[in-house]
Amino acid sequence: MAIKLLKLSDGCVSLEFDPSDLPRVAAAINDKFGKPGENEYVTSTVYIFGGFEFIFQNEWDDHCLISRSDGGNQVLKVLYEMLMA
Repeated sequence: MAIKLLKLSDGCVSLEFDPSDLPRVAAAINDKFGKPGENEYVTSTVYIFGGFEFIFQNEWDDHCLISRSDGGNQVLKVLYEMLMA
């Protein structure tokens, strides 16, 4: 398991995880925030949970959720702490 929370140059954060961790990340989101909303685009999917939007990218089997706001940063920090406990 390799789950990381990285601060991005724009001040947002990215929760990065291995493909094998996807079921665990999805379960943590469902448990804490309920079933997320979803908007699919050509190169990414936007998930809405905890009241905020997150970009989900899955390029080269490198999964990540990227916050789009300060509030989203806090939600990803909570999610990271849950996953690391």
